[in-house]
Amino acid sequence: RLELKKYDPVVRQHVVFREER
Repeated sequence: RLELKKYDPVVRQHVVFREER
């Protein structure tokens, strides 16, 4: 499982993207 915490300038907030393989 890959968890990526990134700041999205579009929504102006931090989003956590989780990818399960």
